[in-house]
Amino acid sequence: MSAAGIAAAPVSWGVWERTVDRDDLVPPASLLESVRSLGFGAIELGPPGYFGNDGATVRAELGRFGLELVGAFVPLRLTDEDGFQADLGELARTLDVLRESPAAVALLADAGTPERFAAAGRTDELTQTALRGQELDVAAGRLEQAAERCRDAGVAAALHPEVGSFIESPAEIEAFLDRIDRDLLGLCLDTGHTLIGGGDPVALARDWADRLRHVHLKDVSADVLSRLRDGALDVETAWEVGLFCTFGDGEVDLTGFLAELGSYDGWLVVEQDRIAVRVDDVEAVREAERRNLAFVRERIAA
Repeated sequence: MSAAGIAAAPVSWGVWERTVDRDDLVPPASLLESVRSLGFGAIELGPPGYFGNDGATVRAELGRFGLELVGAFVPLRLTDEDGFQADLGELARTLDVLRESPAAVALLADAGTPERFAAAGRTDELTQTALRGQELDVAAGRLEQAAERCRDAGVAAALHPEVGSFIESPAEIEAFLDRIDRDLLGLCLDTGHTLIGGGDPVALARDWADRLRHVHLKDVSADVLSRLRDGALDVETAWEVGLFCTFGDGEVDLTGFLAELGSYDGWLVVEQDRIAVRVDDVEAVREAERRNLAFVRERIAA
């Protein structure tokens, strides 16, 4: 594959939209020092406000650790007009942070609903609850509107498939991509979320190569995934007990995926989603991230 940068993500330290209200999160400076010490040169934004409430503050905080900002995850309520309008306000604040970072991509995702969250990872239930007809067209129109806001702000946009959302399975991803111009909206291929949604990340890297704008690398525990699909676990519990595992220990063919990327020269973001990470857990997380980073470096250098 072409030369690509490797970035970190706050979610690997348990800092993301589902944990942002916790009062025991790893402090930003501790997280950023760990990222720098591991040898990463870039990081994604994490939940709004964690690194600062405006672009200048975020850039100053990351700059203290020599880190570049390369992306931000933006969930949008694509099936709820009032919720979507509120989310556009959050998108605007995120774009204000990203606009001075040339490499940064706005990663647009559907926020899902409780019904879809309950169907996560279960192919039959995803099919039964999928958007169709006018509902699909309206949701795609809202996603297109959000992508236009990104373009107008001078920030690249990419669709991020998300477990528990209306854009989880390969067919759902394809349906949204087909409805929006490729110059307006690229794709962030997340190896973990697409595998859980029933896709083959290696095949998808090949099929969607011309749409690829950003990559999230994850591995998925075979045991936890099996329990999720059998209904023994809901997806929230699956996350908590290690749905996403250390690279090379799970179901994702990351070696094959990285080999399939070909001419892709964007960012590779190392992610191992965690729910609860406290200060006392940082060293264990740091060791797992060291292994994950080494795994990726060895394969892209081959």
